[in-house]
Formats: sequence, C-alpha cells, structure tokens
Amino acid sequence: MIERLLETLFRHKLLILLPSVLIPLIVAPIALLSAPSYYESIAGIWVERPTYLTYRSDDNTFLTPAQNQIARLNEVMKTRAFLSDVAKRTSLSSLVGTRGEDRAYELIAKSTLMATSGSHLLVLTARTPSANLSFEIVTGVSEAFKDRAMSDRIEQAELGISFYESRLKSAEETLAKSNEALRRYVASNQRLFGNDSGGGAASRIGLPAAATDPQLSQLMRQADLEQRDVESMRTSLERARLDVSAALEGQELGFQMLDRPQVPTNAIIERRRSLMFPAAGALVGLMLSATLLVLLLASDRSARSEADLLATTRVLGVIPQLRVQGEGRRGYPHGTRRAIGFVAGALPSPSGAQ
Repeated sequence: MIERLLETLFRHKLLILLPSVLIPLIVAPIALLSAPSYYESIAGIWVERPTYLTYRSDDNTFLTPAQNQIARLNEVMKTRAFLSDVAKRTSLSSLVGTRGEDRAYELIAKSTLMATSGSHLLVLTARTPSANLSFEIVTGVSEAFKDRAMSDRIEQAELGISFYESRLKSAEETLAKSNEALRRYVASNQRLFGNDSGGGAASRIGLPAAATDPQLSQLMRQADLEQRDVESMRTSLERARLDVSAALEGQELGFQMLDRPQVPTNAIIERRRSLMFPAAGALVGLMLSATLLVLLLASDRSARSEADLLATTRVLGVIPQLRVQGEGRRGYPHGTRRAIGFVAGALPSPSGAQ
C-alpha cells in the first residue's frame, strides 16, 4: 500500500502539490495588501482604595484594585443602558433610538479593550477605523463609568440617609408622646412632687427621688428608653452621612485619570492577524492535495503483482524482477533489456556466460 502511495505521489507530483503551493501564493499577497488598519487611543487610570478614608465597599479582597474595577466595567459594558450612555457622548449619538443603535453598541463593546498593568493601573484602549471615534469611545467609557459609579453611590446614600431620617422622625414622635403622657400624669397628680431633687428623667420634671408610684415609674422608664433610642438614631444618621461623604470622596480619589486619551495620528496596520489567512490557505491546500492523492490512488487499476489480479483473470506469464550484478546504476536499463532478451532466448546471458 505504501509503495503504491509513493508511486502515485511521484507520478502525479505536480498535480498533487499544485494546490498546496498555489493557494498560499494567491492568498498571502491579498491578505497582506488588504490588512485592516485602525487607530488606537489609550487612557491610563489609577485605581486605589484611599488609605485614610474608611467606608464600606464591595471589593473582592482576593483581587487587586485594578482587577476589581475591570470586573465592574466588564459587567456594565454588557448592559444597553451603559452602552447607550457611552454612545450619547460620542459621534454615534445620532444612531441612538434608531435601527442602527445595535450596530453602534456592538462597535463600542468590541472596540473597547481593558487590561491591568500592575495592581493599580487600569489601561483602557479603543481601536476603531476612525481616530476621533477611538478618542471619543475611550473618553466616553471612562467618564460614563465614573459618573455611573458616583450616581450609584449617591442613590444608595440617599436611601440610607432617608431610612435613618425616617427612623429618627418616628423615634422623636414617640418620645414626644411619652413626654406628653408623663407631663399629663404629673399635672394630674401634684401630690407626687416634693422638694427633693431626683436623677435622670425625674430631675427634669421635678419629681422627688423617692417617688414610689408604679405608673409614674413606668412612664419615666419608657421616656428614658425612647430618649436613648432617639440619640442612637441621631448617631446612626450622622455616621451614615459621614460614610457617604467618605465613600464619595474615596470614589473620586480612587479613580484618577493619569494618562488622558489623545487623538491618535498614526494608523496601525494589523499584519499579524493577516498571516492567519495564508496559514489557513496552506492548510486548505494540503487538504486538497491529500484528497487528490487519495482519489488518484483509488482510481489506479493497474496490477503490479498476481495478487492485484482478479481470480477470473488468465495469467499468461510473469516477468521476474532481476538484479544484474557487475553493472552500475547507469547501465541498469540496458542490463534489464539484456536480461529480458536472455529469458526469451534471443540474447546471451547478461553476465557474458554462454
């Protein structure tokens, strides 16, 4: 089988090797001449958690600050709302709200690249066929992400502050009701007052320290508890406002544009990717050559031994394969003819024997 394969290969070598050579020679110049070019705009963003500001954050402690920001940016880049916000900041704003907005969103998502350089540097890159569009996309993505992060924190801060304000207002109303009930009870029971000075809530309303009225004691304890609740709510509200201020300041300090994007002036020709097409052409050529070899081998019906003949075929004779001694490679064809003539009885022995 291997002998027949090699024989077919060398017999039709030009036909078999033609696709493997011709296809890469055609594809390579076309791919290199039509290599895509683009303009690249780069922005360097410094991401760091401020050391002297304490605020709550959802950062993953096992990732670097730059990796955390890239994770957030990758998430928002998959939303139409964020892509729409970016598109409105670029020359693609005219496509928003039309049939071409999906194409604009796809262009923004595919042309935006993110990478980290160390623990704190985030490199944001945009690659498009237009220099101005690359600059606009990098600027729009960075500004939209920063504004979105700031607005999210402000919304969360407003919700937290409004919650504590409502709790404080409710606690103050409850305290006012308790103080009013205590005042009315004291006003209706003047016999309970004395000249002694009490402590805590009793001193504020002039009750004696030795007051033994159970209902009065219950009202006084209730007023004290609600007063402490009001003070606790005020403390929580102040802490929430402080956390919000620290978080907003930390967001501002933790996302700083170190290298602002510039409008690129030179186009970048992506020749490395173009080399994939000649390689693919060479692979296709090899597959075609292999297919041709198999087809030629399958269509070859010539017989090279008695085993290749059918059982019904009549064999008249077999010419043996003779090896002539004493002659070099150059005289091998002539020696073969003499050997065939000797077998037929028309010539003397190839070795000169009579």
